[in-house]
Amino acid sequence: LPLGLRQRLSLAVAMIHKPELLILDEPTSGVDPIARDAFWQSLLELSRRDGVTIFISTHFMNEAERCDRVALMHAGRVLITDTPDALSARRGVSSLEDAFIAYLEDADNTVTEDLPTALETSTEASVTPNSGKHMGLRRLLAYTQRESLELSRDPLRLVLALVGSAILLLVIAYGISLDVEHMSFAVLDRDQSAVSHDYVNNLSGSRYFDEQRPLKSYADMDQRMRAGELSLAIEIPPGFGRDLAHGRRVEIGAWVDGAMPTRAEIAESYVEGMHAQWLARKASETRQTAHPFTPATVELRFRYNPDVKSIVAMAPAVIPLLLMLIPAILTALSVVREKELGSIINFYVTPTRPLEFLVGKQIPYIALSLLSFLFLAILVITVFGVPLRGSFLTLLAGATLYLAATTAMGLLISTFMRSQIAALFGTAVLTLLPAASFSGLTDPVSSLEGIGRLIGEIYPTSHFLVIARGTFSKALQFSNLTASFVPLLIAPVVLIGLSALFLRKQDR
Repeated sequence: LPLGLRQRLSLAVAMIHKPELLILDEPTSGVDPIARDAFWQSLLELSRRDGVTIFISTHFMNEAERCDRVALMHAGRVLITDTPDALSARRGVSSLEDAFIAYLEDADNTVTEDLPTALETSTEASVTPNSGKHMGLRRLLAYTQRESLELSRDPLRLVLALVGSAILLLVIAYGISLDVEHMSFAVLDRDQSAVSHDYVNNLSGSRYFDEQRPLKSYADMDQRMRAGELSLAIEIPPGFGRDLAHGRRVEIGAWVDGAMPTRAEIAESYVEGMHAQWLARKASETRQTAHPFTPATVELRFRYNPDVKSIVAMAPAVIPLLLMLIPAILTALSVVREKELGSIINFYVTPTRPLEFLVGKQIPYIALSLLSFLFLAILVITVFGVPLRGSFLTLLAGATLYLAATTAMGLLISTFMRSQIAALFGTAVLTLLPAASFSGLTDPVSSLEGIGRLIGEIYPTSHFLVIARGTFSKALQFSNLTASFVPLLIAPVVLIGLSALFLRKQDR
């Protein structure tokens, strides 16, 4: 809007709740004369008709003459207060401007006629021929001092400049680990012999595997693997120990969760290595027996991703990352942009509550991001060829709650930012890096330790990642993913509440 219309709009916004007192700081500065006159007509109507008390600062004396009382100020000190006519009469002049000049002359004993000469002399002395053609150390140091002052007054930029790289190092290096240890496994032991128990102990005694409660049936195996409780399931057939003792070949079944291909392939190599180690030990123990030792074999099968294609695991997992980064940035910029433009004054001067302001800004971005989510899901299914085996409504419900959390995170970040550049950088660091490092993108959250495990447990991306992979790869329904929906219900409420708490009605 043009400046004149913008000022009149700001006045209208300030009057929405019909205040008894209105304080205006040079409201007509930079406004053309016609718009200025229309603005003052509005002020006079508010004062005379609606009885609004108006305090206004101005450097235009023809505007000050329209006021009931005037306080003339100089150097932060009030010189005199009275009606415009009384002030002019005291100095014996015809206008308030002449009276103001007289009061200023008395205040600092300055002869204003000498001022233009002094200004011209100063200008002639400071502007020298070719002054801008060469490198000037003084000008360079002036800009250095100015930027240093701005940096010292911006705590966020100062902290990022000092420890930003260290924070990134800790997040990236600590969060990304290629070690695969403590994989959860369970055994369906149909033999229950000393030999089968020895085989299981060979696995559970390794740091690579953590044994869980035994499996009861194939249905139990299916349920626990789909829920992500198990990475590996072992089936030992009936007569396992007897057949080995009599030299008959036996097969051990092993099912590996293939939803995370890299981890599945490592698990495969671990199982084969531990199996080979056990066979070598058993062979040395049975060399003196009557029956030759016949090795047992392991038949490995990958569940949910039989071909162990990385695209099946990574394409659905990228959706939560993108829906964390882009919506959070958009909502953060929507608030910070108002701070930079000054339009956030409309929020400051009205009775709008912080929660109303934030949720009102959040809803359009949730709707827009839902359309983006649908587009991403279609791309994963059509372009990347990853079928959606589970419930689409479950995936959509999870995405809606997740977007409510990510947009709320952007609003929370915006309450601490004052520039769009800082908001963009801060949001990217605080959303994408934790989401990529601690959400289970490459390693399950259960395999993390310390602060990484804590972040993974509470971060919204971890839970929506389970929903995305579960619906795409494991054919999971809402009943299978209830535990992942609960944190997504809590996160938006907590984040919006914190945003409303930190967003003040007045900048400090």
